[in-house]
Amino acid sequence: MRLLGYFHGIDPAAALIDDGHVVAYVEEERLLRNKHAANLFPIRSIDTCLALGRVGLGDLDAIVYGWDAPRYGSGDMARFYDQINRSHPPDDATRRWQQRNVGYFAPAALQRTLVNQLVRHFGVEPSGVPAMAFHPHHRSHAAAAFFLSPYDEALVLTVDGSGDSDCTTIWHGRGTTLEPLHRIEIPHSLGWFYAAITEYLGFDAYDGEYKVMGLAAYGRDNPELRGKLAQIVRPGPRGFDYEVDPAYLHHGSHTYSDRFTDRLPHLIGLPPRQGPRRLEPIHEDLAFETQRLLEETVIRLVGHFQRETGLSALCIGGGVGLNVKMNSRLRRGVFDRVWAFPIPSDSGLAIGAAIGHEVAATGRRPPRLEHLYLGPAYGDDDVEQQLRQCGLAYRRPDDLAAATADLLADGKVLGWFQGRMEGGPRALGGRSILADPRTIAARDRVNAAIKFREYWRPFCPSLTIESAARYLVKPDDAPFMILAFEATELARAGVPAVVHVDGTVRVQTVDAATAPRYHAVLEAFERKTGVPVVLNTSFNVKGEAIVCTPRDAIRCFAATGLDALVIGAFIVDKPRAPLAVRPDDVLR
Repeated sequence: MRLLGYFHGIDPAAALIDDGHVVAYVEEERLLRNKHAANLFPIRSIDTCLALGRVGLGDLDAIVYGWDAPRYGSGDMARFYDQINRSHPPDDATRRWQQRNVGYFAPAALQRTLVNQLVRHFGVEPSGVPAMAFHPHHRSHAAAAFFLSPYDEALVLTVDGSGDSDCTTIWHGRGTTLEPLHRIEIPHSLGWFYAAITEYLGFDAYDGEYKVMGLAAYGRDNPELRGKLAQIVRPGPRGFDYEVDPAYLHHGSHTYSDRFTDRLPHLIGLPPRQGPRRLEPIHEDLAFETQRLLEETVIRLVGHFQRETGLSALCIGGGVGLNVKMNSRLRRGVFDRVWAFPIPSDSGLAIGAAIGHEVAATGRRPPRLEHLYLGPAYGDDDVEQQLRQCGLAYRRPDDLAAATADLLADGKVLGWFQGRMEGGPRALGGRSILADPRTIAARDRVNAAIKFREYWRPFCPSLTIESAARYLVKPDDAPFMILAFEATELARAGVPAVVHVDGTVRVQTVDAATAPRYHAVLEAFERKTGVPVVLNTSFNVKGEAIVCTPRDAIRCFAATGLDALVIGAFIVDKPRAPLAVRPDDVLR
């Protein structure tokens, strides 16, 4: 079966699945250079995925969307909203949101948008658009989390803001089946709760949650705040589940934010942080207690089903699955093995919906997901042409890995552009900025000259899979930066730039089979320094999407404090004098 999956919302994306294999995946923001590209139809992503798979629209069996659209068309979702509105009277904004959903997600509306976009872009007749299929939202998250995992049987957890009527679901994954065990419906959303605190702390919801997670490591135990937050998220009637009081989030007056009502500042007793206001210890404590409440709530829930089923493996999907601390706490405290789908937010529904549809239609399980190098690649001829057009001096070393390691060992900060672009929110050695992890000074320089990040946000390491046991306590295969591990004493002493203040590392393990050139750099760096680890952060500047094309990389290189650009087989060393190429020229 050949399927195209797509997501149209915040972080729109598309994916091509061929007989269960994820052939291509691209996020619209990378192609538009528009961070998140919120609510834009992913037509460029669709076009790119088809081109990468060398197929046309007529070669597709179906186009799949990760929403239970028939429930909206039949009136079932309208009845669901009416039911919850009787027990939780909504404000006008919530009611308008419900009404928009009922119209927007109806099958006819989704089909009309899809056909119009494809007809306009590809020049086909409406009859040439493949059939559209729908796969329920949380089942799509669960499909990506389980069917692409290395486990034959596992408990499956999905947690997000909301999708269809659900906010959290628990499944028993076995072979090619997903058996639903438990669901928690709107308005009881942990994703909405975490988003509310994100905005309360002065960051953007659905963008800054990772900042709250990083800030939490600086906070301290605060019983007063813990007691207040417990009035918002509390155990449910069955003990193991939970409830969220929507009066603090969406049901009420909103002076400060759409994400929380005026009752939240009244409860916490602290004005919401706005603009450039300095972060105080109380803000750090609020992040700490929010993170703890999330972790303890999820542990109580999945711990119950772990005891009921006896399953020792857990798969995680849904946007809250980006919370590395939560994932790692589950691995450390409840389950022997944890696998989190590395694109768990709604953009990953492009993959999950298509995979779920494939398994349901064929009864065959796809192979495990080994890597995320699923986007466009550019050959050395293309790269060299771009370098020449931009008037850049470059060299082509005989041993690229050794030359790159030499630069890193000399304290240089590098742009690294190789092979197919990785999907998801983390740079994984396709489009990365690299630095020496052995000194705090290197980390601070990356921050000051290139990334302009907040002080509390950790930088992450890439290390060879062969060296994981030397640097990680209870190591595991972790190719996606979706799990954190306790750092060993060797890591704390030897690579302090990538160890967070709480003594953990959010790591990418690299093997030669999936990332040969990147692995070779790590080996070369080890030969030179004794350390098979580099600091790896995304190749972009604050507020921009990760670079996609050679021109994107050159523009970022020219506009920042990067010392060198390693792009394809070539190295561009930044001269002492300003570059002749201007960033704006690169865009033309």
